[in-house]
Amino acid sequence: MEAPADRRFIVVTVPAAAGFPAVEAVMDLWATDLSVLVEWGFSNVFGPDAEPLNWWQSSDD
Repeated sequence: MEAPADRRFIVVTVPAAAGFPAVEAVMDLWATDLSVLVEWGFSNVFGPDAEPLNWWQSSDD
């Protein structure tokens, strides 16, 4: 992760069981409630080809 120029960032850890739609909804709501521009994204979820890494799925799925 590259730190922004002002060196201000937040790391949030959420269990994969919460589901991506729930995380997206909460983060979008949080971001729109702030008076500054906020960018957020998932880390360790997509590979270089933008395909899901699927590490959160069990091997018998």
